[in-house]
Amino acid sequence: MESLRTVISRLFVDIQDSPSTIDWLSIKDNSQSFHGLFNKNPSKRRRLHLLHPETTNESRYNNFVVNHITSTQRIDYDALANDFVRACQIAGNNVTEQLKVILLKYREPPLTLEKTSRLITFLHHVLKAIPIIPTNKIGFPLGSLIEDLSLTLSTQQPHIWIITIQFMLSCLRSAPQQYIYQSGLTTPVILSVIKHVLLELTRLPSTDMTPMQEKSFSVGKELLDLFLIRDNTEDNKMTNGIGTISYYDVIHSFPELYSHFLNSTPTNTNTNTNTTTTTQPQPSIANHNIWLMTLNYLTISIIQDNRLLDRIPTLMAINVIKHILREINTLPASLTTMQVNCLNKGKELINLLLLGSNGDGAGAVSHYDIIVALPDVYGHFQHGTFAQSVHWAMEKFINELGKRRRHLAFLMMPPDASWPLISQMSRRHEYNDLTTRTSYHMFEGDLIEFVKEGSSTNIETHFRDMLFQRASMDEFRQLAMSLTQTGLDTTLIRKAMVAKVRDVIRCIQHFSRSSKREEDSNDVQMKDKEHDSSMNTATSGEDIKMLIPENINLWELMTETADQLYSFVSADFFSYEDILEDFYDLVYQPNGEPYLPNAKNHIPKDNGLVWLLLQLFYIEKVSKDVIQKDFEQDERLFDKLVRLYNDQQTQSKDAFTLRDLALQCAVNHQKGHIKDVTNIKFRHPLIAASLQHAGLCYQIQAYFSGYYHSNVPTNSTLFSNLDLQEITKIAMESQLRQDVVPYTLYVYLVPTKADIDTLGHPSTTYVKGGTLSYKLLDLICINAKHRLLQVIYKMMLDSETGPRYQSTGMPPIACVPPNVIDVVYKLLYSAPCSAELMVKEIFDKLRRCDKMVKMKHTGESNHGVVIQQLPDQTLRWLQTILQLTNYRFIRFLKYSSLSSGLLHYIRYSISYLENRQCYQTLESFAINVIHMQVDVKLLRSLDDPHRDKPIWFAESEMLARHTVYTISRLIKTRGQADIKTEQIHRVLSNLYEYKIEWSPEAISYFPAAVRSFYETANSAIPSRPSVTPQRVQQLISTNKAIMSYILQGVPEAERMVIQFFSVLENQSSLLCVLWVIAITRNTTECFHFPSVRRLLLLIPPSRMTTNTIDFIDFILNVEYPPNSSEVIYKFLDLFIWKYQWINFNHVLFALMKGSGSQERTAKAINFLRHLLFESDELQKRVQKWDSLNFSPRPWTEEKFHEKIMSYLQEYPEYYDFEAFAMRQFYEPTMDLPQQQTKLPIYFSNVVSNFIVSMETLIIRLIEYSQKDLLVQLLDTYGRLFYQHQCPLSFITGILLCYHSSETLRDPFILKRILRLLDFSQYTLVPEAQYYAQHDDDDGSGFDTEYFERVIYKLAGNLSPQKCAPRTDTDLPERHFREIGSPAVEGISIATLEIMMTPVPPSIIIKKLLDLALLRESHHVGVSALRLHAIGLLVPLLPQKEFVHPIFEELNQLIETDPYLLEISEPCRLIRCGIPKSVNGRYTMTQTLPDLTTTTVLKKSISTRLRKAMICPYIFNDYTFNLHNYSTNAPNSFLCLFHSIVHYSSLDVFSILLEYIQKLRHSGKLRTDVQLLYMCFLLGPALHRIEKLDSSDAGFLIELMHMVKQVTELMGLKDGWTTQALEQVYDFLYHIRIRFVKSNELTAQIREIIRSMDPPISQRLLRLVFEKKIGS
Repeated sequence: MESLRTVISRLFVDIQDSPSTIDWLSIKDNSQSFHGLFNKNPSKRRRLHLLHPETTNESRYNNFVVNHITSTQRIDYDALANDFVRACQIAGNNVTEQLKVILLKYREPPLTLEKTSRLITFLHHVLKAIPIIPTNKIGFPLGSLIEDLSLTLSTQQPHIWIITIQFMLSCLRSAPQQYIYQSGLTTPVILSVIKHVLLELTRLPSTDMTPMQEKSFSVGKELLDLFLIRDNTEDNKMTNGIGTISYYDVIHSFPELYSHFLNSTPTNTNTNTNTTTTTQPQPSIANHNIWLMTLNYLTISIIQDNRLLDRIPTLMAINVIKHILREINTLPASLTTMQVNCLNKGKELINLLLLGSNGDGAGAVSHYDIIVALPDVYGHFQHGTFAQSVHWAMEKFINELGKRRRHLAFLMMPPDASWPLISQMSRRHEYNDLTTRTSYHMFEGDLIEFVKEGSSTNIETHFRDMLFQRASMDEFRQLAMSLTQTGLDTTLIRKAMVAKVRDVIRCIQHFSRSSKREEDSNDVQMKDKEHDSSMNTATSGEDIKMLIPENINLWELMTETADQLYSFVSADFFSYEDILEDFYDLVYQPNGEPYLPNAKNHIPKDNGLVWLLLQLFYIEKVSKDVIQKDFEQDERLFDKLVRLYNDQQTQSKDAFTLRDLALQCAVNHQKGHIKDVTNIKFRHPLIAASLQHAGLCYQIQAYFSGYYHSNVPTNSTLFSNLDLQEITKIAMESQLRQDVVPYTLYVYLVPTKADIDTLGHPSTTYVKGGTLSYKLLDLICINAKHRLLQVIYKMMLDSETGPRYQSTGMPPIACVPPNVIDVVYKLLYSAPCSAELMVKEIFDKLRRCDKMVKMKHTGESNHGVVIQQLPDQTLRWLQTILQLTNYRFIRFLKYSSLSSGLLHYIRYSISYLENRQCYQTLESFAINVIHMQVDVKLLRSLDDPHRDKPIWFAESEMLARHTVYTISRLIKTRGQADIKTEQIHRVLSNLYEYKIEWSPEAISYFPAAVRSFYETANSAIPSRPSVTPQRVQQLISTNKAIMSYILQGVPEAERMVIQFFSVLENQSSLLCVLWVIAITRNTTECFHFPSVRRLLLLIPPSRMTTNTIDFIDFILNVEYPPNSSEVIYKFLDLFIWKYQWINFNHVLFALMKGSGSQERTAKAINFLRHLLFESDELQKRVQKWDSLNFSPRPWTEEKFHEKIMSYLQEYPEYYDFEAFAMRQFYEPTMDLPQQQTKLPIYFSNVVSNFIVSMETLIIRLIEYSQKDLLVQLLDTYGRLFYQHQCPLSFITGILLCYHSSETLRDPFILKRILRLLDFSQYTLVPEAQYYAQHDDDDGSGFDTEYFERVIYKLAGNLSPQKCAPRTDTDLPERHFREIGSPAVEGISIATLEIMMTPVPPSIIIKKLLDLALLRESHHVGVSALRLHAIGLLVPLLPQKEFVHPIFEELNQLIETDPYLLEISEPCRLIRCGIPKSVNGRYTMTQTLPDLTTTTVLKKSISTRLRKAMICPYIFNDYTFNLHNYSTNAPNSFLCLFHSIVHYSSLDVFSILLEYIQKLRHSGKLRTDVQLLYMCFLLGPALHRIEKLDSSDAGFLIELMHMVKQVTELMGLKDGWTTQALEQVYDFLYHIRIRFVKSNELTAQIREIIRSMDPPISQRLLRLVFEKKIGS
């Protein structure tokens, strides 16, 4: 240790503590100090070789020799070296530790040149004693020495920097590489040195370096070269580098300097060393020395190691390229030579990372990776450009990448994606358009153009479709809320609303006659009277003439639009000011001039706009907060309203007073707030034309007050049988004076002095009032409808104590008048949007009633009060609402947002409701709710995990069976979608507490998911015990009390018998006991009827259907004597009709429930035949029903109540088994105990319910192939089906579900089923209607033209622009039709028109494809909407018969189409062009060489041109091709395919996968264009394919097999590729995240890629193998 201290003290003795006075950084090139120290050759006497003791090869160290600075004391370095060696020996030959002690002393400040010189000299002598190449056991620790010395390096002290690095270089070059490694120079040491040197070099100035700094940079770079460049031939001197480190290793280990290369997001680099902070990402192109050096290392590292590219993480390579592009973008437009060199170096590295060492594309990044990264460099891409400009030197490269991005965008977007949204039929994915898919964000700029051209939907078009299809307000709110995280954004809804207004106005203008009307004498007289009239002048109705257009049937479009607009403004979706401004912009340009008549998206001024805005005047907040304030201020808004007025419309042939006087109505409404109203025409000159009609408005007001308002209390027919003139006058009054008309109409409906009548039972009293025509209710203004509904709801339907009447002199009235119910029904259909809040309140109250039923059953308390019995008024309200919804409101609810969840509103009532009359209505409503379902959302609703009722229909097997059929129908017609089979089985198991068995005939028509449940899982569920004849016989024989009580009513037996039948398990035998007694005694008069009634009342209403099923099963199971059928049938009739112990429709269902043996079915058919045709009971009732002439259009029926009461008077119906005690309708012959509350009858009766039962009968008779009975049923009772609420839906459903049935395909039966439709209410193609109505028509009229007309008509019904006007006046008004949505109605009718034809499905598909693909006689392409109409229709049809042929044709097209069999244009890979200097000017080298010189791919010019022209058209935007007469079969099929896939359930993809596999195995997939076409097929559908459980992997594997197959067949060599293949590669990279969804899939894909030919395998391997940074 003493020796070491001696060495240290002698080595650093007498060193001047003060640093050198030379300012090294300021030494100039011509200074004496510079020449003296660096350029002068010192004398041999004073020369000291500091680099290494060996001087024999001095010439190889051509570095600067630093003159020795004379020390104040002579030092014997040999002695010091010997002492150091001895110290090391004493320390156990540990040279490293001893050197560290010396270096620690050396590093103590100050660090001077003399100190460094002494140390280097000392180390020089030590190396003589302990050389690097070891001669004994002691080795020199060169690694440790260099690592410690590097810590002292600083470019701020260039003298020390230079001589220290020179010493390091001498040491590193003095020995072979293996000894260098052995001396401790490990990779971490080398990295440490490199990092320190790099950091110091970056601190040098980027420009204007001093000579000392230049030499510092030079010597530092020389050290880095030694470490990083293996074979350095610079300056023609061959040197060998050491180490195996690449510069990418340096980047990875140096996050302080290169974090922007390692992180996914760019960050500033903060390197804290002493007080220096580097914030500029390195390297910077402004510092050309660092830039060229760094990029040179990055480039050389790849060149000298062929495997390095495989190890470079893609993220790092992308970040390097992004950094290069950013830096290049900072260059000026005019480049210096040095800047050009920097630019070229950057491009060279980009090419190397992109294309690999061989230029074949096997680099570290793909073109796709760069495309994705470009927005990080140049900003957001929109409107065809980046946010930042691109440097001219990179424009060509970026533009080429832009083309690739656009090609990929076209691949990921279908040729046309303008798929109409079908409200309440669309699946969830259809609400998400291209703009909302995350995978399309990189195509946003391209997508904006796509949407603008109308080739894709967006949220606004969704809202337009929903408005056109009359969607509910809830749907708008839900969709709008789903688009934003910050609340309701209604801007797009407002735009869609304005677009609808424009389309409706334009539609009406199109069908209106704009020519001037010729005035007749009446018009002249009217004008004279208008001038002479005043407010006090009495006017008769005949003196007032309303102008009504011939196309008045189109006005329903305006009322529908007004209702929607009124609702949106009332609900604060948007404001009156915004709508007025939008309407004004529809008509006027920004400069105030009107648009030309044919201007796109604009219309001429129209009074319809004023009329729509007038509807908003009646909204209180609009009237007070907006319009009144406007009149108090500058009347700016009113001026715009006036400018929308068109006085020429008032004089046209199709003038309409209601519309054309809207402006005058607005003035009249606000006249109390208009300042100086007498001079208003001077402030607004355009209003003068409107003011001339003021007299007519006064006349209307006076007439209404004098004739209607005054007489309404005394005239119960005042508003009956009004003609259109009178209706228009009343509608005008509703616009002139707010609330006068609705209050008048309410008094008319519920007069204060009127007769009291009943609704069946004497206790069901109501006040008789007048009736109102639907035409009047349709025509009054929206506010009047809304206010009338409000008043009715408040007075009649909202009260907890029952309806409230205005008169106090009348006795208590129990029920709501039927005419009021009728008006509610008509108003809800006429103004569905504005009435939506009332509908919600009604259903909320229904849910509360349902909860009360549950609490009554369980004994729960309601606010501390235990519910013993539901109040009578609650039961009456429930009965009223259930009848209204069940018999009049099913059409409204069917396609509403409430539909799938309606069963939740009655889930407890269907089990626990005790009032039998109300339960019968409830049960009928439940059946209708189950039947009306249109979407598999029902399954999710039934599987609600939060419900506290595990079994839905524990008491009713009938409801459970109905639900099973509905689920089967939905799955067969709508697909299983993404609902798992396990969920379907769970729902089926929760429907009924016992096993439900099905006959083979019924189960054969179930879909696989349902069929599998009943064939396997159902066996684990227990069966319900059946009632056998032996059990009943034993019960009768062993229990005498039952006989004595039933036959004589013995009081002593009552308690025991009631106790026995109070047990649920015993109740099923009661009806069977009655049946056996009747059969045994051959009479029913033997019963003690009050006792029988007492026992039947023990059966809960919810269990009557199940008991009836047991009873019918019992009857069918009993063996009867021969020739006894007439007696049996007679007793069954008595049970049903005379005593009304069992419900007729329950019996029909029990007979045809869908299960049992063939023997049972045969017997059931005989009983059914008797009940329907041999017995006259039903026929008499139906004859009576027919004689009353009930209209198939119930909204036109104004005397329905009188008719239903007339029917019930003759054929009364009872609900508490009291029929035996009634003389006439509710005229009892005796007092009956245990009477339940009697409830009103508005609609319910056995015939109406039988119409619904006919559905089940028709279905079962088809299943059992009972053709004769089915024909008889349809012929006898088919006319009743006209009064079915949804006949079209039912008929379409059975045509789809039972299409394979031979019975249904029999034209004789099919035509009768079609005749169940009232054809006057539907717009069928004439050939279809004629075929259905004529038995002798063989269907020869169903030719190509027929199917084309079907598609054209459907497309018209899908177009919001066309508005689907009612051009046929015989059709019902849109809002009263079975399906209010034009689109859904069009789809249903088109489905019917396809399925009803006797043409084979393969021929139908061929004809549809001929139309779509321009085959046969078609030479002009069809519009995209018509293609989408086909795409929408086909998935609704049976898959096997209609969808499979589509895919067959697709495969055939891919295999045989001549354009797809061509190879696309050959090309070289995109690369950065390197500018070269020619005569002082820079030119770009050719990046895509001339291909005609390539032997392998040489083609004639004509062939290449053909490829260049045809191939893009295959993948073009469909509408572009259509408009440019370049439509082609592959492109059209592509468009059609994506339309089919879009509208299909996920089930279609399993079929598609089969055909893709078949295509690959056929071996006919041979060209890159075919492969690209497959990518175009799959790309836009991937967002749905990925939702599949397992099939998505199958698609990806097939796709990769196809890539392998095609590339091997094409055999591309020498780095050549084709345009199509490059698009395929970009697509594969775009979807690469899907390749790594599971380890198994990744392994399969990797094996396929590895088996491909190089370089394709290398290019694609990164899809599934990505080296992560840090791994």
